[in-house]
Parts: sequence; C-alpha cells; structure tokens
Amino acid sequence: MLPEDPRWRQLLADPEAAATLLADPAARAEFVAAAAALQAEHDDLVLLHDSTLEHANEIEEQLAVKIEQVEALVVELELRNAFIRQVFGRHVTDEVVNTLLASPEGRQLGGERRTLTILISDLRGFSTLCEGLGPEQVVAILNIYLGAMADVIGEYRGSINEFIGDAILAVFGAPVPQEDHPERAVACAIAMQRAMGRVNADLAEHGLPALEMGIGVHTGEVVVGNIGSNRRAKYGVVGRHVNLTSRIESYTVGGQVLISGSAAEALGDRLHTRGSFEVRPKGVREPITIHDVTGVDGPFAIHMAEETSQWRVLAEPQRLSFTALEGKDTGGQEIPAVLVAHDELHNAELHVTTVVPLRSDLKLVLAALPGVDAYAKVVASTAGRVVVRFTALPRALTELLEGLPLRT
Repeated sequence: MLPEDPRWRQLLADPEAAATLLADPAARAEFVAAAAALQAEHDDLVLLHDSTLEHANEIEEQLAVKIEQVEALVVELELRNAFIRQVFGRHVTDEVVNTLLASPEGRQLGGERRTLTILISDLRGFSTLCEGLGPEQVVAILNIYLGAMADVIGEYRGSINEFIGDAILAVFGAPVPQEDHPERAVACAIAMQRAMGRVNADLAEHGLPALEMGIGVHTGEVVVGNIGSNRRAKYGVVGRHVNLTSRIESYTVGGQVLISGSAAEALGDRLHTRGSFEVRPKGVREPITIHDVTGVDGPFAIHMAEETSQWRVLAEPQRLSFTALEGKDTGGQEIPAVLVAHDELHNAELHVTTVVPLRSDLKLVLAALPGVDAYAKVVASTAGRVVVRFTALPRALTELLEGLPLRT
C-alpha cells in the first residue's frame, strides 16, 4: 500500500519527478520509512491469513468429526426404532409404537416392577375340536379367531404379550403407562366376547365349527421388560400374578369373563356382575374372590350380549358316567349319572346320586357313545341335580343330542 500522502501518488506516477524528489535525503528517508511500514503491514496480513487458514482447517476437521458422530447417532436411532417396531409392532397399535419411539421409555427397555392388568383368554375344548380337523382347517380357525381378537385388544390399547396356541396373554398399562388399565382390560374382555359372534359367523362361512372362549382378568405387580438373552429376547411380563390370572381363567366357561378382586376394586360401582365366589387356586396361600362380569359403565361402557335359551327335556334320559378331573388327570373314580336335559348354550342337566362340588371339571362318557369323551364344568349343584357347561363337546355327542326325541 502506498503512503497516504497524495504527493507520493503523483510523484510515483511520474518517474522523472520521483527520481528528482528521492535525490533529496530527507525525502528518501521518509519514503523508506513509509515502505517499511507498508512491509510490516503486509507481513501482519500474511500471518493473519495463515492463522485463519489453519483455524479453518481445524474447524473443518472438527465439523467432519461431528458429522460422523451425527451419522452414527442417526444409524443408532434407526436401529433402536427398528428394534422397537420389531418387538412391539405386531402386538400393539401404531399409536403405541409411535409413543414409545418419542418417549424415554422407548430407550429404556430394562426390567422394572409395575402394577398392570393382565388378560388371558383361552378357547374351550379346542384340542378336542381339532381332533376331527385337518391342519389347514386348524390354522384357518386360529387365523380368523386370533386376528379378530388382536383387533379388539388393539382398540383398547392393550399389548399382546404372547399367543400360546389358542390362548392369548395381553397386558394393559405397559409398555405405555395407563392410569385406567383395569377398566380398559375388563371392557376389552367384554368386547372380545361380543366379537365372538362375528368370529363364528366368519367360521361358518368357511365351513368351520364355532368356538367358545373364556377370559380371566387380574390386576397386580409384575416384572415387565426385555426378557431373555443376548441371542433371543422379547418384551414380556413375569411374576406370580401372571400365574394367578391363568388360574382365574381356568374357572371360566365359554362366553364368560371372570376378574379378580383387585381388578374389581379398581372399577368400583362401574362394574356389573352376576355375582362372585371364593376359590383357593393352587399355588395361592389365601382364598381369592372372583367376580363374574356382565358389564362396565363409565367411559368404556359396554355390556355382555344377552343369552337366552330353553331347556330341551329328553324323552329318554341318557345314562352316562363321569370322572372328576384334577388338573389334566382324572380322579380315577367313575360315578354314574343320567343326562335329562340340555340347551343351545351347551348346558346340560344331570341327575346324580352323589354331591358334586361347584366348578368341578368333569370328563363324561355317555353309554350310547362309548369311547367318546366330553368335558364339562359344574355351574350349579344341588342335592341330586347338577348343571354342567360343556367345555369340549365332540361332534358325535352333538349329533346324538340333536337327534334324541324330546318330551312334549
């Protein structure tokens, strides 16, 4: 840069004038000083440029590292989201999955203790039903049934924890917390029973037999989380309250919803029942109260469909023998009885000569059908008279009962 004095600019533009001027020692000294200042300023600018360039390179390197870190986080996020969708996507609604992905709970899949409501459903007599069907028909039945039930559970924001053959284990209150999980679960159970009408109509269109289902519901503290090993894991629930829910379900007959006292307490006066009874399930120290649900009021208001049927009194009572079941085994002693009436809801009236405890599970064999086993649960018991609800009714027995003459 030239000195700021305008005369230098004019003189340097004219070489002869500049030579004359620089011949003066004082002027030459002044020019040299100005040139030295210009050189110093140039050196400062070069140093500033080099420093800025070096700093820019450092920033570029740091920016590249940050970009790699962000890309790694994006990959990690995609893997986490894919894992959550894989674990939950087929068991809960898209809304629940999206909530998990957007919340801290979605990143913390470790086990924790939480009070949930557990629902277990099971088909009555499905094993007996399958004996006369081909594998393709069995799979078709399960697909129709499980698909319909999964839709209902999704509507009530439940999470299907597992399909166990024809049984369903679902939880309410996890993975996304719900303050009203007992009410949701009970309403869902009723909705599932009401949906069985559509399921059976669909089965009939495919030439497949009708189904009946029992449901147990219980509220209790369980361990919930990602359970398993590094090689194989799933999001699930474990604990004695899961087993207790299974025990409660075992007392059901087709079309019934039974719930525990803890679930009933959470619903309060919004719950409608046919009544309650006390039982002592295996593995439970104290007796528990079970409620036979008919409906709920409130935001999830829903009630069981009314079932009406008339007794068909047989003109010729049918002799049979029955054996009480203990778990999956028979008690051993065969007791004679007489079947005197039945109805469209798979109930039957027996005349007996011994006391049969209420809710006993029985295996029955009619004299007219030796070798054909039927299974039933005692739903009413008085001196000399027992009413049972068939839980497994072979086709041969159904055809026999439909063909027997009735008393007029």
